[in-house]
Amino acid sequence: MNTVSNVPPGGKIWVEMMVEVSSDLCDIVSEFLASRLGRGVLIEDIPDSGPESREKEKIRAYLNQKELDSGLLQEIQRYLMELPGVESGAEIRISTRPIVEEDWSQGWKAYFKPLRVGKRIVIKPSWEAYVPDPMDIVVEVDPGMAFGTGTHPSTAMVIKAMEHIWENRGWSNTGEGSGPEVLDVGTGTGILGIAAAKLGASSVLCLDVDPDAVETARENAYKNHVHHRVSVTLTPIWQIGEEFDLILANLDKATLLLLAKDLVKRLASGGMLVISGILEEQENAVKNAFGNLGLHVVQAMREDEWVCLTLMGG
Repeated sequence: MNTVSNVPPGGKIWVEMMVEVSSDLCDIVSEFLASRLGRGVLIEDIPDSGPESREKEKIRAYLNQKELDSGLLQEIQRYLMELPGVESGAEIRISTRPIVEEDWSQGWKAYFKPLRVGKRIVIKPSWEAYVPDPMDIVVEVDPGMAFGTGTHPSTAMVIKAMEHIWENRGWSNTGEGSGPEVLDVGTGTGILGIAAAKLGASSVLCLDVDPDAVETARENAYKNHVHHRVSVTLTPIWQIGEEFDLILANLDKATLLLLAKDLVKRLASGGMLVISGILEEQENAVKNAFGNLGLHVVQAMREDEWVCLTLMGG
């Protein structure tokens, strides 16, 4: 059993795992860690150490005591050591250190700055000042212990896809809530659901399996004054009875395939499904799975080896 000593009274301790990895493996490793842990990771560049050195990046991930006790750290280490790139000579360095929860939260602030995503939506951390342009839609978030700051390509592409759908469908974009009914599956910090509400959705239902994420998403909905139209719940999608005009699912390939039938079942006639968190080599498998359920791709976006698909039936 792994335990952490020197815990301050009443303090919650996490273990910060730092993974130094070549840039060509960074996306694969960061996606695995985020998916396996169900929370965000931090990525930072490592300065070049010489003309012949590989470009490297450092990934910071965080594990709690329960996860340590379950042997998850050893599982992650085994996965990293067995990556094909590592076997062919790519170097991975792994180190860990205990960190107090308050320090973990402060760590986000060094990397998370206001970010424009798409034409109108700006993701702004709650502690940063920002003067919006007249047409800006500002989504203010505090990531807390949940996953998602809007900086990852998979999240950013969903936001861009949403804006595109809103324009093409002619949905109300006044923010008054007369637009579509939206479902956000795997909401994390609630960025996508809150953005949908601010674009003008009449109602947004956000789902997540992580209690920390649900709490964070609810708090962020209040921060953005859309809590009267945004509901956040731990209820699984297969227990949801409503149908939705727009469904957002920024997950990973395995979860998308697992939930494919439920996602399609919850889609209203003529509705749109936006799925993301897909690596380029996974695209065909995901397309085929949803194609077999009667959906076809109407838009595909790609950025940094990531793919976001917009699908509809008929």
